[in-house]
Amino acid sequence: MAVKEKPIWKFKINGQQETSTKSTASARTQKVIIDEPVQRGGTDLGPMPVEYVFMGLSGCTHVISNKLAKANGIEFRDMDIEIEVMMDSHGTRLINPIDIPFPEVDIHITANYDGPREGAMAVVEKLGAHCAVSKMLRESGTRVTEHWILNGEEIAEG
Repeated sequence: MAVKEKPIWKFKINGQQETSTKSTASARTQKVIIDEPVQRGGTDLGPMPVEYVFMGLSGCTHVISNKLAKANGIEFRDMDIEIEVMMDSHGTRLINPIDIPFPEVDIHITANYDGPREGAMAVVEKLGAHCAVSKMLRESGTRVTEHWILNGEEIAEG
């Protein structure tokens, strides 16, 4: 069933505590476990909350890149995304509140595509302006840098 796209819409996430470190969350019919590593008192049955943010960034990067690709006359055959995050955990460790918990995020995107190089360069140029998770991070003060390798060519930072 096709989803009718609306420019502004709402969605809900529900969450429940299971222990002091483990919770579950659901979106639509999907359910996930959120947990801390064993060394932080958790059971390591799921990613940490902050890891889910960056899993979301990976998914957003992928989906928006493909939408931009289609709009610019190219098609990605494959894509690998690796995200390196620098986190200032002074706030989460209750040391002192901070303004920017993630000062730097580097996204490494390696992809192969079919179509004109200009179309691929348009994706590189426009991704940061259209990925909602990336935009949210940038607006909160995080320096987000995209590093692209397209068809084996290293592209200057996006």
